[in-house]
Amino acid sequence: MKARVTQFIVTSSAVLSLLLLFSSEALSATSPSFAIQAPAQGAVVNSPVILQVEVQGAKIGQPLEGLDHLHLSVDGGSEIAIYQNGLLRLPLPPGKHTLFVELAGPTHEGLLPPKSVTFTVR
Repeated sequence: MKARVTQFIVTSSAVLSLLLLFSSEALSATSPSFAIQAPAQGAVVNSPVILQVEVQGAKIGQPLEGLDHLHLSVDGGSEIAIYQNGLLRLPLPPGKHTLFVELAGPTHEGLLPPKSVTFTVR
């Protein structure tokens, strides 16, 4: 009897470990993330400024189609929505600027905390 209880505990522990491993892998595979690739923090750039955002675990597109999108704000100004992947060219005047980017869901709610990058335009 004691051997069966021990075997049950060992088997249960192994199964639980596998379930936790697979569920954490599935969660990380579906959790959205994003990073500002360009411009680099503290960079000195020319205008138009190239904004490149890498998004993982989310499909970027029109909210009406149930897709996620990005919110962009320049120097704390009004947010604009970005519905496509790729590079965005921003005509900015010379000086120091900060871009704020947020990954948003179809109803415009923020999915993750916003990220920012500060740089200088020549």
